[in-house]
Amino acid sequence: MIDRYLIGNAQTIGRREIQNNIFSTVYNDDGDLLAVLADGAVDHPNGRIAAIVAVGCCVNTFIQKFARAEPTQTNQFLYDTAMKANRNVQDAVFIGKSPRLSLTMTLFRANEMYYFSVGVNKIFLYNGHNEFVLGSDANKSRFEGKCDLSPKDIVGILSTGAYENAHPMERIKIIGSKTQVFDKAQAIIEAVNKRGLEKQLSATALLVEVLR
Repeated sequence: MIDRYLIGNAQTIGRREIQNNIFSTVYNDDGDLLAVLADGAVDHPNGRIAAIVAVGCCVNTFIQKFARAEPTQTNQFLYDTAMKANRNVQDAVFIGKSPRLSLTMTLFRANEMYYFSVGVNKIFLYNGHNEFVLGSDANKSRFEGKCDLSPKDIVGILSTGAYENAHPMERIKIIGSKTQVFDKAQAIIEAVNKRGLEKQLSATALLVEVLR
């Protein structure tokens, strides 16, 4: 059901010349939701193009090919989709070289969320009291998994430029405030902008609130 979730997003280009954070949210016919964020890393047109290609591949594959499956199969679908996106970026942008790209996907099915991430983006779950960063114990650039969701939980995908430059306690205060999820995302980016860092990266906050 498309009324099961609320979505909020915001971003800033920071001190970069090119916005290389690209994101999208999309439902399939079953009411499953995919939220995806790609960070092209380099401050160059190729970084932005790589992120656009990766997000487009993930969205199209999800719409055309995802079918409800067991958890292990869902995680495998996300992995396979990420590898497909990587190949597309290599072929279209970097001519066979490994791209400098962070790619994160979260897939929502009813009261479950599956995730896959490679690179430096962060995923967190806010349960009304605390923020839990998913995959943080792995200490790896790639992580995946599944978690159960309850009403009013908020899942956030943050680029490194957003995660590193909004203090966790400030972020928890924002997420826990009695505002709409779109306003929460805007407030996170406002907090990043207020720091006024000389070398601020592009920053993106993508939030999904569970309604029921």
